[in-house]
Amino acid sequence: MMDVVIEQGALRGLQNKTLLSNKPYISFLGIPYAKPPVNDLRFKAPVKHPGWSGVLQAISEGGKCMQYAFLTENIIGSEDCLYLNVLVPQNELNRKLAVMLFIHGGAFNYGCGSVNEHSPDYLLDENVIVVMLNYRLNVLGFLNLDIDECPGNMGLKDQLFAIKWIKENIAAFGGDADNITIFGESAGSASVHCHMLSPQSTGLFQKAIMQSGCAFNPWVINENHRIAAIKLANNLGCLSNDPEKIVKYLRNVSAIDLVKASKFKRCSITGIVQILFAYECGYYNNINQFLPAHPEKLVNNTSHMPVIIGLNNMEGIIALTEYRLSQLSDDHITDEISNLLKNRYSTEVVTKIKDCYFNKSNIESETTKLEHICHLHSDILFVKDFYRGFNNFLKQDVTPVYKYEFKFDGELNAVKNMIFATRPNLRHAIKGACHADEIYYLFHSKLFGVIPKLNSSELKMCKTMGRMWSNFAKSGDPNSLDLSFKWINSSASDPKYLSIDGDRTRMAEGLMNSNRLRIWLDISKSAV
Repeated sequence: MMDVVIEQGALRGLQNKTLLSNKPYISFLGIPYAKPPVNDLRFKAPVKHPGWSGVLQAISEGGKCMQYAFLTENIIGSEDCLYLNVLVPQNELNRKLAVMLFIHGGAFNYGCGSVNEHSPDYLLDENVIVVMLNYRLNVLGFLNLDIDECPGNMGLKDQLFAIKWIKENIAAFGGDADNITIFGESAGSASVHCHMLSPQSTGLFQKAIMQSGCAFNPWVINENHRIAAIKLANNLGCLSNDPEKIVKYLRNVSAIDLVKASKFKRCSITGIVQILFAYECGYYNNINQFLPAHPEKLVNNTSHMPVIIGLNNMEGIIALTEYRLSQLSDDHITDEISNLLKNRYSTEVVTKIKDCYFNKSNIESETTKLEHICHLHSDILFVKDFYRGFNNFLKQDVTPVYKYEFKFDGELNAVKNMIFATRPNLRHAIKGACHADEIYYLFHSKLFGVIPKLNSSELKMCKTMGRMWSNFAKSGDPNSLDLSFKWINSSASDPKYLSIDGDRTRMAEGLMNSNRLRIWLDISKSAV
């Protein structure tokens, strides 16, 4: 047991040991970093927690934010969910430790900062403090009616509030408040990008890591947020179009009914979820807005700091769900491309895209066709817009940018394993790392229960990822002498990147997927 005293009160943590090294650490779980966002605080920005008397037993996690369970139709979690976990390695040298705050992914609709799902053992082995947080999701986190009672981006403001909490309190845990790295995957990575763009986050953290997501990805911003909000209210029985009346009405609807009503609508063709509520830029009151303008306009004022930014080489495997396999005809593919591009392009452009991805292969095998569909989804959902954010960092040429492509394909590639669980032949035929697969080499997932085997390439990959990410958090440089390669930062004139692939990890020249990227550069000029 260990006690820490912060402004809100005393906390008692629990002694643990890391999975690989048995390194002792203290976990402080379920710390409330804001008041429960319920009743009058629903749809509002987070408010400071008043604290507690006595010693808070920080030995079990707070509830997840309310959401659909990813693989079932059940609603799980609670509206009272603004909790974080602080994990502190035993610090023999008694020096201030670098701090890493992880922002989970899940398309702004799923996920949580649970150590059960993301236990940071490999990072704790490297002597950094790791913080995990929950933030409001779906309609409860991102409903936006452009008024003070419902300003939008509550989920991002929760994250901001947590970053400020860490800045103010981490010294009590032995952390360095002036050496904070925020990192995230997918929607968490897009969130990190937003904090780099937001004037409200300036100066609160010193380094950033973006894994497979940026503010420009097409699944991030909902341009029609007000229409979506009014439609949701109408579906729940509120026939008014007046934002003030709508908010008042929705505050009296049960949280479960709200989440039910904002459930993802699945595209019949793509199998990719379309998000009704992702974060939105609000324009009604620029002074208090987390994003006072569209990211396109804010990008030239991005905070200068060292950055790691990267993608997985086969992100689009996430689209290869079971029911899609029968939908490989030419007509289906044409519809798929139109849907993925939200019908913004002409028939000619869609045909051109189809020809670029599918004409060369003549679709001689199911595997080849699936690989091409995977590339198509990778590029539309992640790759093509990733470069817009990335190029801006390079243009600034002020602080180092370390770029990577993760392609390691091992037993811990949990998302890929899940997608191909009933099709082992495809699991081995389609090589590479799916969206979110790198997460399981940074975190141990007790949920999946997969542990790297002794002396395995997976174990080595976990140690390498933990070492690079923590080196970067400590110093802004991911390299150290014990690594068998040197990760050289990228530049506008020399856009090299680290290809992360176990013993084959090496620096690679040029841009990732450069041939496919050219297609999108051409197409962007042909938009209708």
